[in-house]
Amino acid sequence: MTNRGPSSRLVRSVFLMFLVVPTLWAVGRWTEPPIGVDAVSAVTPGHVSVVGARMLPETFDAAAADSLVRRAMYFSGGVHKPFDGDTRWVLIRAAHDVAPAARASHLLILEATLLAIRNAAAEADLALLVGKLDGGDDTWHTQIAQQLQGPRLASIGVELLLVSEEETEAIDVPDSGMAADFYDLPIALLECDAVINIAHAGTPLAALKNLSGLARPTSQTTDADAVLVDQALLAEVSYTLSHLQVPGGEQMILASRDGVAIDRVAAQVTGAASDSASLAALHLAHTRFLGQSDLADIKVRGADVPGTWVAPRKDDPEENETE
Repeated sequence: MTNRGPSSRLVRSVFLMFLVVPTLWAVGRWTEPPIGVDAVSAVTPGHVSVVGARMLPETFDAAAADSLVRRAMYFSGGVHKPFDGDTRWVLIRAAHDVAPAARASHLLILEATLLAIRNAAAEADLALLVGKLDGGDDTWHTQIAQQLQGPRLASIGVELLLVSEEETEAIDVPDSGMAADFYDLPIALLECDAVINIAHAGTPLAALKNLSGLARPTSQTTDADAVLVDQALLAEVSYTLSHLQVPGGEQMILASRDGVAIDRVAAQVTGAASDSASLAALHLAHTRFLGQSDLADIKVRGADVPGTWVAPRKDDPEENETE
């Protein structure tokens, strides 16, 4: 692997989801384990962004994929905006587990995304990070490699990196002062300037779990998917979610630069999309520093409820300083 020096860029996490119709932002109900600030985003020096579509047109070809990706990037706040003259290496994370019937569409979205990123970061090297620490689907990896050699992508020279073959490093993930843990992460994630995570085509919220298989606690080397998120950053937000009264609902925290996206995602996940009282509670979450993109702006306090994310008191200058 080419030796690229670590970036000094501030760590930021950006989770963006785009719906073609009928609204700009919409996602489906999450039925998997809790969502959180993932360990990969927490330590990657640069941006972690997601490009995905909730719905696809009935007729989906390369032109439709190009249009969808352009609009997704624009309405998400512009994934292209983080790129600047200092961007030298961009990693693109393709979905590691796509059903055979959906692979053709996903490959078109992958192709369109690579072309858009090339236009936005013309001087940067691009690399696709595929598979998981424990391997993955070789057939799917072969299909991706063939797509890279197609007429639209061959001239770009995108590098293909298999996670299982990448060197890893044990990293102490930022824990906001609660509990530390070391994670094995591919060194490429630590040296790149940006990570663009491509969602499963047509699968709600799939992008938020697409980093699965990239990180694992050093103490759990036998199960690459045991931990997707840094559990220290998953302190229960009981105070906020208790307002939503979701039967058996999982406690969660979402991180994004886009507060509107956070409200929409959280509303749909908790089934509160049409409940004005619940939406008010989601806005309360924003006032308590939930949904901040910069981890330095999220504070851990337990004055109200143990494990609750609490905003600093206005009358305490020291508490108002970012950590």
